[in-house]
Amino acid sequence: MIQTKIDGIIRMALTPDNKVISFNEIAERFNSTAQEIEQIARVLEKNFIAETVYPFNPFAHPGMRVIKELPKVIVSEVPNGKIIEEYDISADNEHVSGRVFIIEVPDEKGRIYFLKKRSVSNYTKIYLNYLQDKITLELPPETSQMSEEERKKNVYKQQCELTEKHLSKIEKDPNNIRLMCGMVRSAMFGLGEIDSLLSDDWLEEIGINRSQIPILVYHRKHGWLKTNIFVENDNQILNYSSQVARRIGKQISTLNPLLDAHLISGDRVNATMHPISHRGNTFTVRRFARNPWTLGHMISEETRNITPEMAALLWQAVHYEMTILVAGGTASGKTSILNALAMFIPPYQRIISIEDTHEITLPSMHWNWIPMLTRLPNPEGLGGINMLDLMINALRMRPDRIIVGEIRRSEEARVLFEAMQTGHSVYSTLHADTGSQVIRRLIEPPIEVPPSELGAVDLVLVQYRDRRCNLRRTSEISEIISSAEIPEISKAYLWRARTDTFELIKPPNKYIQSLNLHTGMTEKEIYLDQKKKTDILVWLNKYNYKNIEQIGKAIKFYYSDEASLYKAVEEDTNPEKVL
Repeated sequence: MIQTKIDGIIRMALTPDNKVISFNEIAERFNSTAQEIEQIARVLEKNFIAETVYPFNPFAHPGMRVIKELPKVIVSEVPNGKIIEEYDISADNEHVSGRVFIIEVPDEKGRIYFLKKRSVSNYTKIYLNYLQDKITLELPPETSQMSEEERKKNVYKQQCELTEKHLSKIEKDPNNIRLMCGMVRSAMFGLGEIDSLLSDDWLEEIGINRSQIPILVYHRKHGWLKTNIFVENDNQILNYSSQVARRIGKQISTLNPLLDAHLISGDRVNATMHPISHRGNTFTVRRFARNPWTLGHMISEETRNITPEMAALLWQAVHYEMTILVAGGTASGKTSILNALAMFIPPYQRIISIEDTHEITLPSMHWNWIPMLTRLPNPEGLGGINMLDLMINALRMRPDRIIVGEIRRSEEARVLFEAMQTGHSVYSTLHADTGSQVIRRLIEPPIEVPPSELGAVDLVLVQYRDRRCNLRRTSEISEIISSAEIPEISKAYLWRARTDTFELIKPPNKYIQSLNLHTGMTEKEIYLDQKKKTDILVWLNKYNYKNIEQIGKAIKFYYSDEASLYKAVEEDTNPEKVL
């Protein structure tokens, strides 16, 4: 519990006979000025906690007395049970911080997510609420069109400076000041307690089913867990939803009880209102990784989503502008692997990405990348920009590569396949659990691509998520073989669930023939190129080179001087000395 000057003033003013304590006396005790103490007293008075007294005697000093004592804040202790895991979380220069405990609790018959962080007293909360209103009037106006970088520069930075200046009057510890500044920021711009959960990189989903039960989270390692965090009531859930909606020019109301939106960070938000959700208002956040996964993460021994050989095949396909379609179920990792593949696009090529929610993130080396987002119409039904609009526009921007978040409708698929036929390298995702299901989804309603056009897809990659074991795997890499009637799937690599191993079923002959036709490489040279790419990925993984910028540096070096990079791999040189 953070004990501020305000808590000390309350303790001093809580006398048995409830007498008036002069501002001068309090100021002397806390090494402050009478004016500062008087300002604090007036804030407490507006909230009916204290009473300021100005005597008629000109020689007497004004002061204050406490007229209402607030209950103490109960600090939750870590419950009894077996601690499975614990770690710290922090964000925004430690404005949000805490310690997470994953605990096996006997009473719960399972694990819980316990977040322990420092709090303030109810008296200090009143002062923080006062600062929130005061600082709001001093900040520059914020618009929904601001990017996250602009907000940090124009709004968040000034909010932090103003808040810390005011907080320095009631607290001297800089760490406590930063934490309280984060509390004010969450109240002004964020989602209160949810902001703490959004700082945990191990979380994928945050769900509020109703106010009577704790907030739920989906943990990458432990699955769905109850937390020790509650929302006050259904109105608070509605406030969160309305706040998110207003920021992007939408609304949630009795007339429009469903909300599909996103946060400034890009995290996807879904909200519903009672009585559509019968048991109360709901609020769900799909949290996207702040440091996107790369193929370096996916081939690592801890993850084992894909083998280095399979990853090298996909890298080669991206290198030589082959079209790849990524399929899978919900939360199977489709977008993650699509993002990882896009990092292997040569840095000198022009990339257009088209998404509903901003999820694609590329290394800084991709200076010729234009990310575009769809926009829903306003409440009057005007101003909407759909994926088809953006795809048609993208073809007029001379793209070398086109990345599409997801194929959903016939019009989008038609334009996308037309782009493939005209020589554009295209990457996209589709909801399907197998390669055969990919074909059925593409040729049947509502997408209805002519079967003869499916041959334009060079490789189909299918992601699988095992919900029982909470693992993700690339279940197959296949190619589409054209036929007189319905195209067929030819599996190249397949994941065996029983043994959790990957198997080469059949070489991708159509892919090899296409690569030979367009590059002139022989089959032997194609396999040698794959072997070199495999060696590079294993080498980077050995030295823990996995994050987006590290992979970006390696890929940039590869496309500028392949021979030198591969020499470093053969000599097992530390990448830090080369990249």
